[in-house]
Order: sequence, then structure tokens, then C-alpha cells
Amino acid sequence: MNSFIFAIGAFTNAGLALVLGVFVYLQNRKKLENLLFLLSNLCLTIWGVFFGLWQLAQTEKVAIIFCRLLTGGVIFIPVLMLHWVLILINQNKKQKLVLFFAYFISFIFGILDFTPQMVSGVRPEMFFKFWPIPGPCFIFFVIFSLVIMVYMLLLLVQNYKKSIGIKKEQLKYVFIGIFVGYLAACSTLPLWYKIQIIPFGYFFLAAYSFIIAYTIIRYQLMDIKFILGRTAVYLLSFLTILIIAFSMVLLGNKIAGLSTLSVASSLIFGITLIISMLLFNPVFRIFENFASRYFYYTFYTYQNVLANLGKKLTHVLDINELSFLITDTLLKTIKLNKIAIILKNGDYQIKGIFGFERGIGEVLAKNDFLISWLEKLKMPLSIGELSLVEVKDQTEKEKIEKFKSDMKNAEIDLCLPLLIEEKLVGMIILGPKISGDPYFKQDIDLLSALASQASIALQNARLYSEVKGFSVKLEKEVADRTEELKMANEELKKLDHVKTEFLSITSHQLKTPLAAIKGYSSLLLEGTYGKITKKTIEPIKNIQQINEKLITLITDLLNITRMDMGKMTFDFKELAMEDIVDELVTELKVIAQKKNLFLQWEKPIGLPKVFADAEKIRQVILNIIDNAIKYTRTGGVTIKAENDDSKIKIEISDTGLGIKKEEIETIFKGFDRGQNVQKAQIDGVGLGLMFARKIVEAHKGRIWAESEGENTGSTFFIELPIKK
Repeated sequence: MNSFIFAIGAFTNAGLALVLGVFVYLQNRKKLENLLFLLSNLCLTIWGVFFGLWQLAQTEKVAIIFCRLLTGGVIFIPVLMLHWVLILINQNKKQKLVLFFAYFISFIFGILDFTPQMVSGVRPEMFFKFWPIPGPCFIFFVIFSLVIMVYMLLLLVQNYKKSIGIKKEQLKYVFIGIFVGYLAACSTLPLWYKIQIIPFGYFFLAAYSFIIAYTIIRYQLMDIKFILGRTAVYLLSFLTILIIAFSMVLLGNKIAGLSTLSVASSLIFGITLIISMLLFNPVFRIFENFASRYFYYTFYTYQNVLANLGKKLTHVLDINELSFLITDTLLKTIKLNKIAIILKNGDYQIKGIFGFERGIGEVLAKNDFLISWLEKLKMPLSIGELSLVEVKDQTEKEKIEKFKSDMKNAEIDLCLPLLIEEKLVGMIILGPKISGDPYFKQDIDLLSALASQASIALQNARLYSEVKGFSVKLEKEVADRTEELKMANEELKKLDHVKTEFLSITSHQLKTPLAAIKGYSSLLLEGTYGKITKKTIEPIKNIQQINEKLITLITDLLNITRMDMGKMTFDFKELAMEDIVDELVTELKVIAQKKNLFLQWEKPIGLPKVFADAEKIRQVILNIIDNAIKYTRTGGVTIKAENDDSKIKIEISDTGLGIKKEEIETIFKGFDRGQNVQKAQIDGVGLGLMFARKIVEAHKGRIWAESEGENTGSTFFIELPIKK
């Protein structure tokens, strides 16, 4: 009777492990972590099934066979779990050697399992009729599995300390599940070596499955809810087809008057089979649409959503139309009832909203915790993850609680950052799903991938809107003052020519489908649309580089426009110029070395500090040094700095193409790069020096160039006032 109870417990453990493993695997059969989880659970199932059969064995020979089969299941559990945990903590690539040896040793034990080296026989023990007798190698397997368990648990603890939010909770419960499972498994070991302890702990092996299932459901470890929904649709479709097929066979046989197997009945069966196969997909779509419509359960693939949205983004430059396109896509795809798009344009402004109150943008833009989270971590923030953030500082804790309360009151479930070049340019705010479900991993994958495309598209649309507004304003001012400017007609023509050329270049660049190029090239390199060959990697990277140049051009145009309109803001601080030059020389030395040029920085000692905007002055010096490297074929670039009375003078000299004396003044006016540069066929439209002059003059400084003429090199000087 006691053996029968243990058999029931073993079969229960096996069933739980099998069901959980299959459900997780069905969620995504292409992911290695899902396959490993299935394989480890299959090993648990083998262990449980043969543990139960062993308890019911009637002869010694059969008992030995079952004991060796259950041991065969146990042997591969440690290494499969270790592999699964390493993927979970993103260390599987770093630990390749460890995995190789672990699998190698496990296979050796697997081979030995067919010999008396692991299980040498069986004997009566306590109330068990047959209990395994360990072979000489069994103790080494026990030590091996304990070492793997301790190593695996240490890795989980180490990564738990570094993790935050939901990931931290996932690792905690995975640790508890594995620890409890191992303790339950080890409870059978004493009796192997004649220590009279009843292995009641084996019944707690089911706790492992329950804990992992809880983690999956509560903390979205593997989106089990999505699996159950998808499985339900497949089962309903299969049962419907089965009923249709069975009914067709019965009806066909009845019409044909058949009661026994014959050629006619076989023909009817074949026709039914073909019809059933053709009907499965339409039936599946019916149930899928039904589930989506009445249970708010959407079965999408984010690749399809991205592909469809990406095609549309390339054709839209109006920011209102673009915002509607993005919000409408997300509302229909994820089944939401609230969404808002907020973009940063000096301050944060709402560009698209549905369901939320208009004041939501002001509430979020003023929250330091949210902005800090999105800028530093560059990852979505959900209300569920916010509940798991742990801080010791009381002030910070109060900020989190306040923001958590604001999110609940406004019914915000997720804040998605929009980033360009690692900088926050806006956010997408999402309300709860209509179904009440949390945001699963598939949702986060969709939103994160979509954010890179949406952020570029929205930014380009905003830039286009600003330039378009500038054009309208400029044309209106010209029209209003035409009568007053009759005497200055010639000057007006020059201004109109510059304006027309400026708008033409800007408009042309803005119409380039930058969003599609960057989005699709990134997806291609990541392998989203399939594995790419080594031959195509470099061309795709070249596409990305060209795309970035176009984005830089638009940024330069807009910066100059802002300067002219007085909208450029500055953040003046006390700066050490030698630190900025140090950083730039380190950054650009690699480029110079590739051209076999020297880049020499004669760093002064005791240079006074200046009062300036670090980012903008850095860009000015970067442009000058970068130009010097570009326009120099042999020799190199030398940088000096000195304290010149009440100013700091930076001198950047090169041995390059040189500048004609009549062109020295015009190179700082924009759209003029000099004849030597044009002959050298170097890309650009001549805006870099124009922008540099405007920035330096805004700092009450001076910038100029000197050159003896063609092929004599050139020297650029930057003077900035010293902070007093």
C-alpha cells in the first residue's frame, strides 16, 4: 500500500512536469530556452513515470530495468536546468566551456547507466519491496549534480542582486523552485546507502512545477496565458474538424449503404481527409477572430505588425497623421482603450491621444522619477514593475509611491521611451488592456521594436513641421514687407535665393525615408527576417552610416534655423577646455591613424577655465578637427591652446588642401565649401563652419581661419573669453 502511494505521487509529478513543459514549448518552438525547459521537464516526466512503475514492479529483473530507466531521466536534469538558467540570465555564451564539460560528463553517466556502474541491483528496504543498490559510479554522479546545483543557485543569487523589477522577482522564484525541487529529489538518496529515512520529501517535487507555474503567471516568465489561449483555439479547431470529418464519414457510409470496410468506404474516408485538411485553416481563423472579438485575445506576430507599420511610416510626414497611425495600430493590435504620444520639443507636448485626459502630458513631464528611469535605463516602465522597485532612500521611496499613485489614478499601465541616439525625445503612454491582462513579453518585444521606428518617424515629422512652419513664416514676412523693401530689391532677391535653396535641400532630405532605412537595416542585422550572409553585412552597415549622415544634415539645418530665430538654448557652465580636447583627440585618433595621419595635441599646463555650453563647444571643436582630418592626405593635424590675455585661444593646424585667400571669409557663411574641397569630392553642404561661427559668437568669442593658399595647409583659431 505504501509503495502504491509513492507510485501515485510519482505519476502526479510526471504529469505536472509534462503539462507545464509542453505548454511553455508551444509558446515559441524556435526559442532555445523553451526547448530546454521542455527537455528538462521531459526528463522529470521520465523519472516520475519509471519511479511509479518501479514501485508497482513484481519481479527483481523488472524493478532493475525501471530503476535504470528512471536514473537515465535524472542524469540529464542538472545540465539541462543549468543551460536553461544561463539563458535566463544571459550568460549562456560566456559559459560555453562549462556547458560543454557538463554535457560531456552527463553523456558519460548516461552510457554508464546501462551497466551496473550506476545501479548494480535492488534489495528490500523498509516497506519497499525493491530499492536500488548504488553502483561504484553513482556517488560521483551525486557529487556532480550537487556541484551543478550549487553553481546554478550561486549564479541566480548573483544576478538577483544586480536585477530590478519583474526580472528580480523572476530570478527569486526560479531560485526557490529549483532549490525546493533539488531538496525533494535528494530526499531519496539516504535510503540508497541504507540510511533508514522514509523519502517523504519526494512528494514535494511537485512544488517545483507549482512555483515555476506561479512565476510564469504572476511575473510573466514565459507568457503562459498566451500559450493557453493559443492552445485553446487549436484544440477547438481540431475538435470541430474531427466532428465534421466523423459526421461526413457516417453520412457517406449511410448514403452508400456501407457497413463494412470496402473500396468505396476507403474512398469516402480519403475524400473526407482531404476536405478536413482544407477546412482546418478557415475554422482556425473563425475561432481566432471570435477569441479576439469577444475575449480581447489577439494572436499577432510583431514582425508582421512592424512590416505593415514600417511601410506606412515612410509615406507620412504630417505629425498629426503619423501620431494617429501609430496610436490606431497599437489600439487595434494590443486591444487597448487608452494611449497617448508625447514628444519633447523644449517642453513635452501631446501629439496624439485617445482615452486619456489632456492634462496627462503635464503630469508625466514634471515627474523626475519617470524621466530619470526612461533616460538612464532606456527601457519600458510598467506599473507592475514599479511595484517591485526597491529603494532605501526615504525621499526616493516617496517619489516612487507618488508616481505609482499618479499612474493608478490616470489608469497608466506602461510608459514606453522614444529614443534617438540614446537620448529621450518622447514617450508613448499606454493604458490597460481591455481584457485586463498584463503586458506579456511578446507585447514588450513588439513595443520595443516599434519604438525605434516610431521615434525616428515622429522626430522627422516634427522637424518637417518646424521647417514647414519656418517657410510659411518667412514667406509671410517677405509678403508683408514687399512694399517697404522696394529700394532693397537686390538684397531681397539674394535672401529669397538663400531661403529657396535652404528649403529645397531641407525638403529633399526630409522626404528621404529615413525611418524605414534605419528600422529595416537594424532588423536585417539582428536577423529578424532571417539569417543574413557575411557578404551582405557590410553593405547594410554602409546603408546605416549614410542614413546617419542624412539625419545629421537635418539636425544641422534645424540648429542653424533655431539660431537665426533665437530659439537655441544654452547651458553655460565652468569648463576646462583641455578636458574636452583630450576626449576628442582620443575619439578621433583612430580615424586619423586609418588615413596614416598624425593627430598631435600639445597640451598646455595651467590653462584657465571658460564659461561655456560644453556640448555645443565640443561640437565646434569636433567639426574643425574632423574637417582637418578629412581634407588632409599626408602629414597630419596639430592642436595647441594658450592663455592669450583675457581669452583662451585654440589653434588647429593641418597639412591639407589649404584655402584660397579669397575664400577664407566665405567658408563661414554656409553652402560654400571652397573649390579645393569640391575637387576632393568630400561629402557635405558646408553647414558645419557656419554653425561653428554662430555658436562661438553666441559665446562672445571669435573664430577665423588662415592659409597661404592651395596645398599649403590651413589653421583654424577659436577664441573664448576666460571665466573671471
